[in-house]
Amino acid sequence: MNQYIPFVWGWIALFVTLLVHEFAHGVLARVEGIKVKSMGLAFLAAPIAAFVEPDDEELFGTAEKHAIASRSARVRVLAAGVISNFLVAAIAIALFFGPVIGAISPMDRVVVADVQNGSAGDLAGFNQSMIILKAGGAGVDNLDRLYGALAGGSRELVVLKNDKELTLPLKGDPVRGILIVSVFENSPADKSRLPGRFVISGIDGRRIGNVEDFRSRMNSTVPGQNITLSTNRGDYAVKLASKPDGTSLIGIGIAGNVVYSGGVTFQEFPAKQFISGLGQLPGQGVNAFLTAFLAMPFVGIGGLTSGGFQGFSGWIGNFFEPSGWAAPLGSHFFWIANALFWIGWINLYAGLFNCLPAVPLDGGHIFRDLIQGGLEKVVNVKRAERLTRTVVSIFAWLIFTSLIISVMAPYLAHGLPI
Repeated sequence: MNQYIPFVWGWIALFVTLLVHEFAHGVLARVEGIKVKSMGLAFLAAPIAAFVEPDDEELFGTAEKHAIASRSARVRVLAAGVISNFLVAAIAIALFFGPVIGAISPMDRVVVADVQNGSAGDLAGFNQSMIILKAGGAGVDNLDRLYGALAGGSRELVVLKNDKELTLPLKGDPVRGILIVSVFENSPADKSRLPGRFVISGIDGRRIGNVEDFRSRMNSTVPGQNITLSTNRGDYAVKLASKPDGTSLIGIGIAGNVVYSGGVTFQEFPAKQFISGLGQLPGQGVNAFLTAFLAMPFVGIGGLTSGGFQGFSGWIGNFFEPSGWAAPLGSHFFWIANALFWIGWINLYAGLFNCLPAVPLDGGHIFRDLIQGGLEKVVNVKRAERLTRTVVSIFAWLIFTSLIISVMAPYLAHGLPI
């Protein structure tokens, strides 16, 4: 597949999509009395494709022979594939966001959020996204336990990387703070040249151990006040600006509470917020939900993930476990979850794409029939055919050109990656 669509689940979903789409065409063709030349499955060790070949002469006709199928029958045959894709997508999506999401429970885990280049942690082998399992021989499932172990003298952490457990040394006293992941352009923080990603552990000499401490301290400041931020990248003097409501503005994006030690920033993975965010998507309304769902493989869940969401597999699967009716299935339950997600996504995407009014897509053929049927009411048949060909060709050219430009534009603007 590609970097956004996992290979196994992508092929399974694509096969289901093709099977449903093609066989729906075949069934409706037979219902409308149109001959089906061939139909079947393509195998390469496993089924990889499905195909149905209606008789094009009976369905569309030729220059010498009129089609056997009426215009309305042809529209029904062509629309059958798209409608079946939408139906399968609706069922898969309803199951995924209903009983499946409802049977997934979050697990408390601490992860490596950041590693400072050249630090003790970097030299020891710590990498971003590692999961912390133990510190000083004791299990770690939150920042309090990690901080307590490190403050108590523990200097070895057991981490999970690519499903393998590693024991890594870590030197440095632990410090509580908050993780900053963005600096707003032209804000006081930007003007003070704060880095794009850092940890705040103090303001004007006062400890900032969590987000509540930070907000409390900022609420006691006034616009125009000079403050000093203590960070893991050094101290920074910042002159606060004013928000529209008259309160102080610093201009940073906060990611949450962290523990910092030896150049490594640790954070609790927001598994509860993540699964809650997934479950709340259907309640946003049809348009907002479909937009968010189609974008999930590329942008993930807004406010919770910076990368795409490819299902409950790989690294992210370590933060969730099946519960309730799904508990007896164990890890196999996530096979069902991933299959439903991708079957829903690819069927929906394929259905929408095939609706485009561009020949040779189903939507293009339907569009042509509808345009010609309308024109025949005001002009003769031959003129209607010529006008229809012109309109359909223009639409097809515009659509496929826009698709090519949307793919090539980033490379034309920024150059090819080397």
